[in-house]
Amino acid sequence: MPRVAADDRVLEDRGTTAIQRGPLVYCLEGIDNGGHVLDRTLAIHATLTHHFDPAVAGGVEVIRGGGLTAIPYYAWNNRGRGEMTVWIPQ
Repeated sequence: MPRVAADDRVLEDRGTTAIQRGPLVYCLEGIDNGGHVLDRTLAIHATLTHHFDPAVAGGVEVIRGGGLTAIPYYAWNNRGRGEMTVWIPQ
């Protein structure tokens, strides 16, 4: 899966990447990742896999790797309150 590096001019996002598959940007949502995502990291060489999961948000393509689960950004905030992030520290 391609990763998009944050622009270094955005100080708050330096050293982070986002996961992208085709035209879709993915995010980490707390409900899929032990409740917390703001302190999680993703190794630059972590292998990422994808598959369709009918149990998530009515059925979406999820990406897993490095102990994390990512869902399409458009599908977040449909399963209760919790943390979410697009930019993941490396």
